[in-house]
Amino acid sequence: MKLKYLPGLNTLRFMAAGFVVISHANISLDKLQIYPASSLAFLNRGGDAVDFFFTLSGFLITYLLIGEVNNTRTISIRQFYLRRVYRIWPLYFLVVAIGFILLGYIYPALYHQPFFGFKISEGLLMFIFFIPNYAAKNYPVGLLNPLWSIGVEEQFYLFWAPIVKYFKKCLLTMIITFITVSLIFYSLIYYQVLPINPKLQVFFLSQKFYSMAIGSLFGYILYYRFESYDRSLFANKIAQGLVVSIILWHYLFHNVVETGMWFKVLFSFLYGFLILNVSAVTEKLLQLEKRTLSYLGVISYGIYMYHMLIDYQLRYFLSKLAFLHLPKMLIILLYYIILLLATIAVAALSYHYFEKFFLRLKDRLHNKHKKLSGNYVSTEN
Repeated sequence: MKLKYLPGLNTLRFMAAGFVVISHANISLDKLQIYPASSLAFLNRGGDAVDFFFTLSGFLITYLLIGEVNNTRTISIRQFYLRRVYRIWPLYFLVVAIGFILLGYIYPALYHQPFFGFKISEGLLMFIFFIPNYAAKNYPVGLLNPLWSIGVEEQFYLFWAPIVKYFKKCLLTMIITFITVSLIFYSLIYYQVLPINPKLQVFFLSQKFYSMAIGSLFGYILYYRFESYDRSLFANKIAQGLVVSIILWHYLFHNVVETGMWFKVLFSFLYGFLILNVSAVTEKLLQLEKRTLSYLGVISYGIYMYHMLIDYQLRYFLSKLAFLHLPKMLIILLYYIILLLATIAVAALSYHYFEKFFLRLKDRLHNKHKKLSGNYVSTEN
């Protein structure tokens, strides 16, 4: 099934980004000693929201690659990588530059001690060559922490497009095989069956390629098997309600921070069902295509990338305003509201005055490629 636009996914993007912002605000309030870090489920779902991003990324990338294969009989690996460069790299490297200036040079000058646990040159190499997940999982990186997941996605993109191109005639078999192999490897690391260096262990555990591969399975279903799916039990409103209820229960009421590997695998599949049910099924239980929420989803990459920079500034200034003696509950509420609104404002400015320049270059590149190779589905929602 070919769709030019997948409604509701931008809203899901914003919701996921919002959970990440809230979870980091919860940690900051704890560090400010305003109140102990709350165990309330909805304040601790940042990690789960990142897993959703992984599943969504695998879904969209595979759906687009399949569309290209079916319309051009091949995949332009060069064009694929260039599109990723224009969309991901500008903001990524801007945040890297800001982070290393603030934490690598200004912080040591103010506090007379280094912030990072690595040499500046070593850290820059890790971030420049897209292994920030190795840095973030083994060293303090402060406001650069969200970049770890961008590194995981870039590592996945590096090999996924060539694999899809090579196995385009047996794509479903490849996807199922990849999910199986990646789960076996991940479980061997997770349960410490393989004796490896602890730093490599946490690095490999950050690479949740299985989650992106599960997302790719649902991208395949949407393109090739959607009519069958739309008529199946998975698409009826009772099943949709069950999926939504389980996800809401976990995000709002399940007060467990670490849920284990197989719980996360289950939720990757639930995210896949949610994505299809929100964006494509005929009888939708949830209608999430709302103008404001959709726009916030469009700028969600900026929300995710900038929020810890705003969080650090807010935490610093709030520590200087202790003399106001505001009620704790008011401070907590204001912290969440100010952080979210300020992050949205910065992300919007970044999107319109920085990111859009590169997005226009990406669109120009894509349009030129379409003229040369024929029209195919290209929306990245």
